[in-house]
Amino acid sequence: MKQYTTRIDCEVAGQWRVAGLPFAMTDEQAAELIAPRGNVVTLWAPAAAEKEKPNGRLGRNKRRNRPAPK
Repeated sequence: MKQYTTRIDCEVAGQWRVAGLPFAMTDEQAAELIAPRGNVVTLWAPAAAEKEKPNGRLGRNKRRNRPAPK
């Protein structure tokens, strides 16, 4: 079983799915819903933002190029 997500909120495999939340399906179940036959379901991959947590600090160029206070 692989993790899939929906592009929009819709019903998939008899359950309501919210866009962006991963769920498990077999390849046979997803065959008609993924590209090139359909475009509702896609393979789920963790976002880059989940891997890297921002530290709240500005880098050198962003700090130098920020506008001056009025």
